[in-house]
Amino acid sequence: MMQAASTMPAQAAAVALDVKNVARHFGGLVALRDVSFTVREGEVMGLIGPNGAGKSTLFEIISGNMPPTKGSVSYFGEDCTNAPAYMRRRSGMCRTFQKVRLFESMTVEQNIRVAASQCLPEGRNAHDEVASILSQFRLEAQAQRRPSELTLADRKRVEIGRAIAGHCRLLMLDESMSGLTHDEANHLITEILALNRTRGITVIVVEHVLSVLAAMVNRLVVLHNATVIADGTPTQVANDPVVIEAYLGTKQKALK
Repeated sequence: MMQAASTMPAQAAAVALDVKNVARHFGGLVALRDVSFTVREGEVMGLIGPNGAGKSTLFEIISGNMPPTKGSVSYFGEDCTNAPAYMRRRSGMCRTFQKVRLFESMTVEQNIRVAASQCLPEGRNAHDEVASILSQFRLEAQAQRRPSELTLADRKRVEIGRAIAGHCRLLMLDESMSGLTHDEANHLITEILALNRTRGITVIVVEHVLSVLAAMVNRLVVLHNATVIADGTPTQVANDPVVIEAYLGTKQKALK
């Protein structure tokens, strides 16, 4: 069983996440097959692949919402394969969803406060934590509004703010740029990178668009047909003929 955040060993390994030989079967359907990769602490990594490649299923397994058929997941040196989702969250493993999920009857501030109250390490002040998040995501003016009164971009900010509230070491973003304008996406990318820089949060980003990820990640892992087909820098991945063929169906020049 994973330990809560306050009792995580100080000498935790530099590897934040270790996914090893993970597979997931739904009857005869193979959603994931022998998926392995590591994410180092402080890294900003992108996870990309065509529709149906297994990205969301992998996020469900990593976050504890779905067990793997086989394989293991380790988080900062601890095997968490069988740990429940709530325990992973208390240990600082946080995520968002493709469709924004907020408490619609609560204000923006209350959405963030309820998460902070559940996950704040001992000795830290919930009021200060909420104020810090509202400031970091430029949400002070919307603090007393309800989610239905917000733009999509601000709803996504609230969801990310709520995800990291209290304690976050690893943040998994599931298509957070989807539906945003170019400028909105750029602003959100800047804010996500600030979380990585100022709070030391390790980030994994799922997206479909390689150009979006190339602007924010150090490294890309590519899923196709339920398995990893590439792992490298954005430039390496964009010029990988296997990746080009997977996306375009033919061996063409490098992806733009």
